[in-house]
Amino acid sequence: MTIPRPSIQEALFSFKAQISSLQEWLLEKCISYENTTVPRSSLTVGEAFVQELPIMLPLPPRPLDCFRVVPVKSNTLSMIHIEKNAYSVPVSYASTQLICRVFAEKIEVYHGKSLIATHERCLEKGKEILQYDHYLDLLLIRPGAVLYARPLHQAGLPAIYQKFLDKCRGGMKEFVRLLLLHREFDTSLVEEALGEACQKGMFQYDAVRQLLLQRTLPEHRLPQLSLAEDSSVPRIQVKAPDLSQYNRLLQKRSVVH
Repeated sequence: MTIPRPSIQEALFSFKAQISSLQEWLLEKCISYENTTVPRSSLTVGEAFVQELPIMLPLPPRPLDCFRVVPVKSNTLSMIHIEKNAYSVPVSYASTQLICRVFAEKIEVYHGKSLIATHERCLEKGKEILQYDHYLDLLLIRPGAVLYARPLHQAGLPAIYQKFLDKCRGGMKEFVRLLLLHREFDTSLVEEALGEACQKGMFQYDAVRQLLLQRTLPEHRLPQLSLAEDSSVPRIQVKAPDLSQYNRLLQKRSVVH
């Protein structure tokens, strides 16, 4: 009988559950240890801790970082390789010596003291973890590569982006400019403005940006038009048109023919 091997995701979930259980066990043991009597003393550990607390040094202002430092060099495709996986960095740092901090659940990539990229750590092998934002500056110069860009395919953008791409008049470059809006505005706001623009048939970058400015900057919001009763602006009553007259014209034309 062959026992099926668990997937990476299942193994990771089981590992995290075991860690959580171990942490609860350690906390329980630490609390119970307070009742242990200190050797050659009548005090318990908890009572001795209360006595020594005023003379103890304060804790560090921030938690101690727990990571492994790995020197890396990005390749011409703006990727670094860590633990047999490839991670993207901004295209401006292609073919550059970098420093990678490998944490338990994430990696951070630095150029000198500047943090240039952060990724969730991949525990599988042979994977490419790409952030499309790292390649937008290059795609802005080469918009023809948008349809074939692996980072964009991997991103799994909502369908509203494809709708904009299909109908925008500015082509691929306009689409890349739209994606660059994520550097200025929250993703949910961009998607909300994009949805409104598409609903109104405004498939232009400038239209989406203007809708975002109206949502975020008070000076760009359109004031609501309201006329007071004593307004000096004259009110004109316009009679609703009678559209049935067009039907009568069609009837007359059919009679003539």
